[in-house]
Amino acid sequence: MFNFFSNKKVVCPIDLETEKWMTQAFAWLINQFGEGYLKSKNVLVPDQQHFPIRYDGTPASLSETASIVAAQMDINLEKVNLQIYDDNIHEVGQFLWTSVEKNQADALSHGLYFDKDEKGRYDIFIERANLSDPENLVATLAHEFSHIKILGERRLEFNDENLTDLTTVVFGLGVFNANAAFREVKSADGFGYKMAGYLTQREWGYAIALYTEFIGESNPDWLKYLGKNVRSDVEKSLHYIRSLSNDKR
Repeated sequence: MFNFFSNKKVVCPIDLETEKWMTQAFAWLINQFGEGYLKSKNVLVPDQQHFPIRYDGTPASLSETASIVAAQMDINLEKVNLQIYDDNIHEVGQFLWTSVEKNQADALSHGLYFDKDEKGRYDIFIERANLSDPENLVATLAHEFSHIKILGERRLEFNDENLTDLTTVVFGLGVFNANAAFREVKSADGFGYKMAGYLTQREWGYAIALYTEFIGESNPDWLKYLGKNVRSDVEKSLHYIRSLSNDKR
């Protein structure tokens, strides 16, 4: 017999300490940037409509993508010095804030952020391999530009990489960064995966779910652009978040 009145409690898909932090951090970001302003942002997805760019590994693909991401985040590119670097540059001390691949012992960065130089420009370095990887390029730019929104605009005096990741979500770029969190890689040499960013895949799912509830869309079309695994995490997170709302009624 079907149990339509099950009292089984819905379990949070992430640990409760992280859930508490994420909910508070999300509220902080809304307070910092404004609810109406953030809700006015379109969600960007990996298609030709949003990114009509030829990704051929040239600097042009970087500058054109940066222009779109900067416009989405209201960043003046004239105040940004974009540079390309090769993967022999590692993180150095406390002065580089980066998005790294966690599955490498001596992880190299996808991007590097430096605060304003003597000319008042932010230095942002993008690893060359990203230029021919559209989704990863957008994710890296979104993360590094989020440092400008948080650190550069002096909203915080200390670096918080998890908060920086979460910032990409509220600016409508979370699809790219969530997909970059866990990527399957197939090549002639075998099969494996890459991880990038600071939130786990489940945490990205929860972050996207929070954002979906924030903008008031029950099942937005852009969710289909998420990878299968993270989309499943979004669905589980939405189920949990909505169960909390039902409990309060």
